[in-house]
Amino acid sequence: MSLLRPLIVAPDTSHWANWIDAALSDNAARRHPARTFHQRLLDAGRIPFLSWHHLEELLCIDSAHNAVSRVAYLQSIPLISWMRFPDTAGLGAITDILAAEAMAFDAGCSDLIEVRDHVRSHLLRTGSGVEAVGRENWVWDVARPMMRERRPMHEMVTVLADMRIMDERQTFGRLANQPRRSSEERRRVMAGTHARVFREAIAADPTRWPEEARAMADSFMANVMKRMPRDNIPPRDLMLAAYVSLGLDPDEVTDERTIAELSALATFRNQLRVVAENANVSFDRLKRVPMEKLPSWRIGEALKRFGQQRTTRPGGDMHDRALAVLAAYTDVLYVDKRTHEDFRRVIGKAPELAALFGTVSKASRYDDIAS
Repeated sequence: MSLLRPLIVAPDTSHWANWIDAALSDNAARRHPARTFHQRLLDAGRIPFLSWHHLEELLCIDSAHNAVSRVAYLQSIPLISWMRFPDTAGLGAITDILAAEAMAFDAGCSDLIEVRDHVRSHLLRTGSGVEAVGRENWVWDVARPMMRERRPMHEMVTVLADMRIMDERQTFGRLANQPRRSSEERRRVMAGTHARVFREAIAADPTRWPEEARAMADSFMANVMKRMPRDNIPPRDLMLAAYVSLGLDPDEVTDERTIAELSALATFRNQLRVVAENANVSFDRLKRVPMEKLPSWRIGEALKRFGQQRTTRPGGDMHDRALAVLAAYTDVLYVDKRTHEDFRRVIGKAPELAALFGTVSKASRYDDIAS
Protein backbone atom coordinates (compact mmCIF):
# COMPACT_ATOMS: atom_id res chain seq x y z
CA MET A 1 0.00 0.00 0.00
CA SER A 2 1.08 3.62 -0.35
CA LEU A 3 0.91 6.02 2.55
CA LEU A 4 -0.34 9.53 1.88
CA ARG A 5 1.01 12.08 4.35
CA PRO A 6 1.68 9.52 7.09
CA LEU A 7 1.63 10.60 10.70
CA ILE A 8 4.66 9.85 12.86
CA VAL A 9 3.27 8.64 16.19
CA ALA A 10 5.40 8.06 19.29
CA PRO A 11 3.91 5.46 21.63
CA ASP A 12 4.68 5.56 25.32
CA THR A 13 7.24 2.95 26.41
CA SER A 14 4.47 0.99 28.12
CA HIS A 15 2.63 0.81 24.78
CA TRP A 16 5.73 -0.56 23.06
CA ALA A 17 6.26 -3.11 25.86
CA ASN A 18 2.64 -4.27 25.93
CA TRP A 19 2.50 -4.55 22.13
CA ILE A 20 5.72 -6.55 21.85
CA ASP A 21 4.99 -8.81 24.81
CA ALA A 22 1.50 -9.55 23.47
CA ALA A 23 2.95 -10.36 20.04
CA LEU A 24 5.35 -12.81 21.70
CA SER A 25 2.71 -14.35 23.95
CA ASP A 26 1.78 -18.04 23.93
CA ASN A 27 -1.83 -16.93 24.25
CA ALA A 28 -3.33 -16.76 20.75
CA ALA A 29 -6.06 -14.37 21.89
CA ARG A 30 -3.36 -11.85 22.89
CA ARG A 31 -0.91 -12.69 20.12
CA HIS A 32 -3.12 -12.27 17.04
CA PRO A 33 -4.26 -8.65 17.65
CA ALA A 34 -0.67 -7.70 18.45
CA ARG A 35 0.72 -9.36 15.31
CA THR A 36 -1.79 -7.45 13.14
CA PHE A 37 -1.40 -4.16 15.01
CA HIS A 38 1.38 -2.77 12.83
CA GLN A 39 -0.65 -3.25 9.66
CA ARG A 40 -3.60 -1.53 11.32
CA LEU A 41 -1.31 1.38 12.11
CA LEU A 42 -0.22 1.61 8.47
CA ASP A 43 -3.83 1.34 7.29
CA ALA A 44 -4.59 4.34 9.51
CA GLY A 45 -1.66 6.23 7.94
CA ARG A 46 0.51 6.03 11.04
CA ILE A 47 4.16 5.02 11.48
CA PRO A 48 5.37 4.21 15.02
CA PHE A 49 8.38 6.10 16.34
CA LEU A 50 11.17 4.47 18.38
CA SER A 51 13.90 6.28 20.33
CA TRP A 52 16.91 5.26 22.36
CA HIS A 53 14.95 6.03 25.55
CA HIS A 54 12.19 3.60 24.54
CA LEU A 55 14.76 0.91 23.78
CA GLU A 56 16.68 1.37 27.02
CA GLU A 57 13.52 0.89 29.07
CA LEU A 58 12.47 -2.10 26.97
CA LEU A 59 15.82 -3.81 27.63
CA CYS A 60 16.25 -2.94 31.32
CA ILE A 61 14.09 -5.82 32.50
CA ASP A 62 15.13 -8.70 34.71
CA SER A 63 14.86 -11.42 32.05
CA ALA A 64 17.72 -11.38 29.54
CA HIS A 65 15.79 -13.86 27.38
CA ASN A 66 12.75 -11.57 27.19
CA ALA A 67 14.98 -8.58 26.41
CA VAL A 68 16.54 -10.44 23.46
CA SER A 69 13.07 -11.46 22.26
CA ARG A 70 11.93 -7.84 22.36
CA VAL A 71 14.87 -6.75 20.19
CA ALA A 72 14.13 -9.56 17.72
CA TYR A 73 10.53 -8.44 17.41
CA LEU A 74 11.59 -4.83 16.82
CA GLN A 75 13.88 -6.08 14.06
CA SER A 76 10.93 -7.86 12.44
CA ILE A 77 8.83 -4.70 12.09
CA PRO A 78 8.88 -3.66 8.41
CA LEU A 79 8.40 0.09 8.87
CA ILE A 80 9.10 2.38 11.80
CA SER A 81 10.57 5.85 12.29
CA TRP A 82 13.43 7.13 14.44
CA MET A 83 15.93 9.97 14.68
CA ARG A 84 19.67 9.95 14.15
CA PHE A 85 22.37 11.97 12.45
CA PRO A 86 23.23 11.14 8.84
CA ASP A 87 26.00 8.60 8.37
CA THR A 88 25.66 7.27 11.91
CA ALA A 89 24.15 4.10 13.37
CA GLY A 90 21.75 3.45 16.21
CA LEU A 91 18.71 5.20 17.62
CA GLY A 92 18.87 8.87 18.51
CA ALA A 93 18.45 10.17 22.06
CA ILE A 94 17.58 13.55 23.56
CA THR A 95 21.29 14.43 23.38
CA ASP A 96 21.20 14.02 19.60
CA ILE A 97 18.19 16.33 19.35
CA LEU A 98 19.88 18.93 21.55
CA ALA A 99 23.04 18.69 19.45
CA ALA A 100 21.10 19.14 16.23
CA GLU A 101 19.19 22.10 17.70
CA ALA A 102 22.39 23.85 18.78
CA MET A 103 23.95 23.24 15.36
CA ALA A 104 20.77 24.50 13.63
CA PHE A 105 20.89 27.77 15.56
CA ASP A 106 24.62 28.07 14.88
CA ALA A 107 23.84 27.57 11.17
CA GLY A 108 21.44 30.53 11.13
CA CYS A 109 18.00 29.27 12.21
CA SER A 110 16.57 32.20 14.11
CA ASP A 111 13.51 30.97 16.02
CA LEU A 112 12.07 27.86 17.65
CA ILE A 113 10.03 26.79 14.63
CA GLU A 114 12.95 27.15 12.22
CA VAL A 115 15.21 25.18 14.57
CA ARG A 116 12.61 22.43 14.98
CA ASP A 117 11.95 22.11 11.25
CA HIS A 118 15.68 22.04 10.47
CA VAL A 119 16.30 19.32 13.05
CA ARG A 120 13.34 17.23 11.92
CA SER A 121 14.41 17.38 8.28
CA HIS A 122 17.97 16.30 9.15
CA LEU A 123 17.36 13.65 11.82
CA LEU A 124 14.01 11.96 11.12
CA ARG A 125 14.35 8.58 9.40
CA THR A 126 11.94 5.84 8.31
CA GLY A 127 12.80 2.25 7.48
CA SER A 128 12.74 -1.28 8.82
CA GLY A 129 13.30 -2.32 12.39
CA VAL A 130 16.64 -3.80 11.38
CA GLU A 131 17.74 -0.44 9.98
CA ALA A 132 16.73 1.21 13.24
CA VAL A 133 18.31 -1.12 15.81
CA GLY A 134 20.82 -3.02 13.68
CA ARG A 135 21.36 -6.70 12.93
CA GLU A 136 24.06 -7.50 15.47
CA ASN A 137 22.25 -8.77 18.56
CA TRP A 138 25.49 -9.28 20.49
CA VAL A 139 25.58 -5.48 20.82
CA TRP A 140 22.53 -5.60 23.06
CA ASP A 141 23.98 -8.47 25.09
CA VAL A 142 26.87 -6.13 25.89
CA ALA A 143 24.84 -2.93 26.23
CA ARG A 144 22.04 -4.27 28.41
CA PRO A 145 24.15 -4.84 31.58
CA MET A 146 25.59 -1.34 31.16
CA MET A 147 22.08 0.09 30.85
CA ARG A 148 21.02 -1.70 34.02
CA GLU A 149 24.09 -0.43 35.88
CA ARG A 150 22.99 3.12 35.06
CA ARG A 151 19.57 2.66 36.61
CA PRO A 152 20.60 3.72 40.15
CA MET A 153 22.04 6.94 38.72
CA HIS A 154 18.84 7.57 36.73
CA GLU A 155 16.83 7.02 39.89
CA MET A 156 19.04 9.44 41.83
CA VAL A 157 18.67 12.13 39.16
CA THR A 158 14.89 11.71 39.22
CA VAL A 159 14.66 11.73 43.00
CA LEU A 160 16.81 14.84 43.39
CA ALA A 161 15.57 16.75 40.33
CA ASP A 162 13.33 19.02 42.39
CA MET A 163 15.33 19.07 45.63
CA ARG A 164 16.86 22.43 46.52
CA ILE A 165 19.76 22.59 48.96
CA MET A 166 19.35 26.35 49.35
CA ASP A 167 16.98 29.19 48.52
CA GLU A 168 17.83 29.70 44.84
CA ARG A 169 16.20 33.12 44.79
CA GLN A 170 19.26 34.43 46.61
CA THR A 171 21.83 36.29 44.55
CA PHE A 172 25.34 35.09 43.92
CA GLY A 173 26.69 38.19 45.64
CA ARG A 174 24.79 37.55 48.86
CA LEU A 175 25.97 33.97 49.14
CA ALA A 176 29.50 34.70 47.99
CA ASN A 177 29.99 37.30 50.72
CA GLN A 178 28.99 35.02 53.59
CA PRO A 179 31.75 34.04 56.02
CA ARG A 180 33.43 30.65 55.68
CA ARG A 181 31.89 27.81 57.66
CA SER A 182 33.94 26.04 60.29
CA SER A 183 34.77 22.38 59.84
CA GLU A 184 32.13 21.47 62.41
CA GLU A 185 29.49 23.54 60.62
CA ARG A 186 30.34 21.84 57.34
CA ARG A 187 30.00 18.42 58.94
CA ARG A 188 26.55 19.37 60.26
CA VAL A 189 25.50 20.60 56.83
CA MET A 190 26.71 17.38 55.19
CA ALA A 191 24.85 15.26 57.74
CA GLY A 192 21.68 17.30 57.20
CA THR A 193 21.97 16.94 53.42
CA HIS A 194 22.45 13.17 53.73
CA ALA A 195 19.30 12.93 55.85
CA ARG A 196 17.35 15.04 53.37
CA VAL A 197 18.40 12.94 50.37
CA PHE A 198 17.35 9.82 52.32
CA ARG A 199 13.91 11.31 53.00
CA GLU A 200 13.51 12.41 49.37
CA ALA A 201 14.38 8.89 48.16
CA ILE A 202 11.71 7.36 50.40
CA ALA A 203 9.09 9.97 49.48
CA ALA A 204 9.77 9.67 45.73
CA ASP A 205 9.07 5.93 45.73
CA PRO A 206 7.29 4.49 48.80
CA THR A 207 8.16 0.97 47.61
CA ARG A 208 11.88 1.71 47.94
CA TRP A 209 13.53 -0.14 50.83
CA PRO A 210 15.26 2.03 53.47
CA GLU A 211 18.55 0.29 52.65
CA GLU A 212 18.21 1.40 49.01
CA ALA A 213 17.42 4.97 50.04
CA ARG A 214 20.41 5.01 52.37
CA ALA A 215 22.67 3.69 49.61
CA MET A 216 21.42 6.47 47.33
CA ALA A 217 22.15 9.10 49.98
CA ASP A 218 25.60 7.59 50.59
CA SER A 219 26.38 7.66 46.85
CA PHE A 220 25.22 11.26 46.50
CA MET A 221 27.31 12.44 49.44
CA ALA A 222 30.35 10.52 48.20
CA ASN A 223 30.13 12.45 44.92
CA VAL A 224 29.77 15.71 46.86
CA MET A 225 32.78 14.96 49.03
CA LYS A 226 34.94 14.24 45.97
CA ARG A 227 34.33 17.81 44.85
CA MET A 228 34.79 19.44 48.25
CA PRO A 229 37.69 21.92 48.23
CA ARG A 230 40.18 22.54 51.00
CA ASP A 231 38.86 24.51 53.96
CA ASN A 232 40.75 27.76 53.35
CA ILE A 233 39.13 28.67 50.00
CA PRO A 234 36.90 31.78 50.31
CA PRO A 235 33.23 31.16 49.42
CA ARG A 236 33.36 33.54 46.44
CA ASP A 237 36.34 31.77 44.88
CA LEU A 238 34.80 28.38 45.55
CA MET A 239 31.46 29.26 43.93
CA LEU A 240 33.06 31.00 40.98
CA ALA A 241 35.34 28.02 40.31
CA ALA A 242 32.35 25.66 40.44
CA TYR A 243 30.37 27.65 37.86
CA VAL A 244 33.40 28.08 35.57
CA SER A 245 34.01 24.31 35.69
CA LEU A 246 30.46 23.84 34.40
CA GLY A 247 31.04 26.06 31.37
CA LEU A 248 30.24 29.60 32.48
CA ASP A 249 32.64 32.46 31.82
CA PRO A 250 33.82 34.38 34.90
CA ASP A 251 32.19 37.59 33.65
CA GLU A 252 28.82 35.79 33.45
CA VAL A 253 28.88 35.08 37.20
CA THR A 254 27.82 38.48 38.49
CA ASP A 255 26.66 39.45 41.96
CA GLU A 256 23.12 40.38 40.90
CA ARG A 257 22.30 37.07 39.21
CA THR A 258 20.30 34.59 41.24
CA ILE A 259 21.46 31.09 42.04
CA ALA A 260 18.48 29.78 40.06
CA GLU A 261 19.60 31.66 36.94
CA LEU A 262 23.21 30.56 37.26
CA SER A 263 22.27 26.95 38.00
CA ALA A 264 19.99 26.77 34.96
CA LEU A 265 22.72 28.19 32.73
CA ALA A 266 25.31 25.83 34.24
CA THR A 267 23.08 22.80 33.62
CA PHE A 268 22.54 23.89 30.02
CA ARG A 269 26.24 24.50 29.41
CA ASN A 270 27.10 21.13 30.89
CA GLN A 271 24.66 19.53 28.43
CA LEU A 272 26.25 21.49 25.57
CA ARG A 273 29.67 20.18 26.57
CA VAL A 274 28.42 16.62 26.02
CA VAL A 275 26.78 17.73 22.77
CA ALA A 276 30.02 19.31 21.54
CA GLU A 277 31.92 16.07 22.14
CA ASN A 278 29.29 13.96 20.36
CA ALA A 279 28.89 16.36 17.43
CA ASN A 280 32.62 17.09 17.08
CA VAL A 281 31.98 20.82 17.36
CA SER A 282 33.93 23.27 19.50
CA PHE A 283 32.33 23.81 22.92
CA ASP A 284 33.53 27.43 22.89
CA ARG A 285 31.46 27.87 19.74
CA LEU A 286 28.34 26.11 20.99
CA LYS A 287 28.37 27.77 24.42
CA ARG A 288 27.22 31.00 22.76
CA VAL A 289 23.93 29.37 21.76
CA PRO A 290 21.15 30.88 23.94
CA MET A 291 19.16 28.17 25.68
CA GLU A 292 15.83 29.92 25.10
CA LYS A 293 16.26 29.40 21.34
CA LEU A 294 16.28 25.59 21.57
CA PRO A 295 12.93 23.73 21.55
CA SER A 296 14.08 20.88 23.80
CA TRP A 297 15.22 23.28 26.52
CA ARG A 298 12.06 25.39 26.29
CA ILE A 299 9.84 22.31 26.54
CA GLY A 300 11.73 20.90 29.51
CA GLU A 301 11.73 24.20 31.38
CA ALA A 302 8.02 24.81 30.71
CA LEU A 303 7.09 21.36 31.99
CA LYS A 304 9.23 21.91 35.08
CA ARG A 305 7.78 25.36 35.70
CA PHE A 306 4.11 24.78 34.94
CA GLY A 307 3.71 21.02 35.38
CA GLN A 308 2.35 19.35 38.47
CA GLN A 309 4.48 18.79 41.53
CA ARG A 310 5.31 15.09 41.70
CA THR A 311 4.70 13.47 45.07
CA THR A 312 6.16 10.24 43.73
CA ARG A 313 9.03 10.18 41.22
CA PRO A 314 9.92 6.71 39.95
CA GLY A 315 13.16 6.23 38.04
CA GLY A 316 11.31 6.05 34.73
CA ASP A 317 10.43 9.74 35.05
CA MET A 318 13.88 10.57 33.65
CA HIS A 319 12.99 8.85 30.39
CA ASP A 320 9.53 10.47 30.40
CA ARG A 321 11.15 13.91 30.53
CA ALA A 322 13.36 13.05 27.58
CA LEU A 323 10.45 11.63 25.57
CA ALA A 324 8.38 14.76 26.24
CA VAL A 325 10.66 16.63 23.81
CA LEU A 326 9.20 14.46 21.02
CA ALA A 327 6.07 16.60 21.24
CA ALA A 328 7.92 18.96 18.89
CA TYR A 329 9.26 16.26 16.57
CA THR A 330 6.43 13.78 16.04
CA ASP A 331 2.86 14.29 14.85
CA VAL A 332 1.33 12.50 17.83
CA LEU A 333 3.06 11.86 21.15
CA TYR A 334 1.42 9.44 23.57
CA VAL A 335 2.07 10.11 27.25
CA ASP A 336 0.75 8.99 30.61
CA LYS A 337 -2.06 10.79 32.41
CA ARG A 338 0.25 12.94 34.55
CA THR A 339 2.34 14.18 31.62
CA HIS A 340 -0.79 14.83 29.56
CA GLU A 341 -2.03 17.15 32.29
CA ASP A 342 1.41 18.82 32.42
CA PHE A 343 1.22 19.62 28.70
CA ARG A 344 -2.30 20.97 29.11
CA ARG A 345 -1.01 23.37 31.75
CA VAL A 346 1.98 24.38 29.63
CA ILE A 347 -0.25 25.27 26.69
CA GLY A 348 -2.43 27.35 29.01
CA LYS A 349 0.47 29.15 30.71
CA ALA A 350 2.89 29.37 27.75
CA PRO A 351 0.69 29.48 24.64
CA GLU A 352 3.64 30.63 22.51
CA LEU A 353 4.94 27.06 22.73
CA ALA A 354 1.74 25.52 21.34
CA ALA A 355 2.96 26.05 17.76
CA LEU A 356 5.90 23.74 18.52
CA PHE A 357 3.76 20.77 19.43
CA GLY A 358 2.02 18.15 17.42
CA THR A 359 -0.80 16.36 19.20
CA VAL A 360 -0.13 15.19 22.75
CA SER A 361 -2.50 12.38 23.58
CA LYS A 362 -3.08 9.50 25.97
CA ALA A 363 -4.20 5.96 25.29
CA SER A 364 -5.10 3.31 27.84
CA ARG A 365 -4.00 0.44 25.58
CA TYR A 366 -1.47 0.13 22.78
CA ASP A 367 -4.09 -0.81 20.18
CA ASP A 368 -5.93 2.48 20.80
CA ILE A 369 -3.04 4.16 18.97
CA ALA A 370 -4.33 2.83 15.66
CA SER A 371 -7.67 4.58 16.14
